[in-house]
Amino acid sequence: MYTKPTLFFSLAFVGISLLEMIGDTFSISWLHYGCKPLIMGLLLGYAWHHYRTTGFPPISRWLMVGMVFALLGDVFLMIREVDLFALGLGAFLVMQLCYSKAFWLSIRRNGQNLTLPSIWKRALPFVLYLVIFLAVLRPAFVHNPALQLLWWPVVVYALCLNTMGLLAVLREGASAYGGVVAGALLFILSDSLIAIDKFLTPVPGATWLVMSTYAAAQYLIIVGMIQWVSMPENQPTSVESVRS
Repeated sequence: MYTKPTLFFSLAFVGISLLEMIGDTFSISWLHYGCKPLIMGLLLGYAWHHYRTTGFPPISRWLMVGMVFALLGDVFLMIREVDLFALGLGAFLVMQLCYSKAFWLSIRRNGQNLTLPSIWKRALPFVLYLVIFLAVLRPAFVHNPALQLLWWPVVVYALCLNTMGLLAVLREGASAYGGVVAGALLFILSDSLIAIDKFLTPVPGATWLVMSTYAAAQYLIIVGMIQWVSMPENQPTSVESVRS
């Protein structure tokens, strides 16, 4: 049975996110380092508490593995004394793949009849955004030799990020559909702001913009997917559990 996040949990999540942003903005290291891992830590705790009584169907396992890598990515990126951007990028890339797998399994579970025209219609905005965004980023990598090795990893990451967004959109008709789609789009926005701030030009209020959209994205995706998986009609059979 699905249990909505309590008001206390939601307020705690917002509070921790705000404290992290305050710690980062005012260089309060203990606050920044202490709160950032708790953003995903709280969501992992919520998911674990929910599934330890209902079991861990395949979609939930993919989701939770993705959450673990998101937590690792947060840890890598919060450390400013050493440049661990590449490791953070890799961790979040794995997260994107895990979330995409969970979305794809939910599409299969819904029995949706996807056709190439219907997929292309929904994919077109993501393709256009990806092409335009990479075209805007490209000169920064061309003119900076130090960034050239990062170009293709960034391209692959952006492709996987937008694929995750597309798969979220393709879940049309699923419960909590709007929340999951909003979360995926906010994630794309958050990562786009990171790229602009890091590679192009400083973004005013970057910490607040990036972390608020990121925290909201993770909350909406996790809560929405847990709600979907918890519906009786979405529970897998034993054969499906083995095959997935």
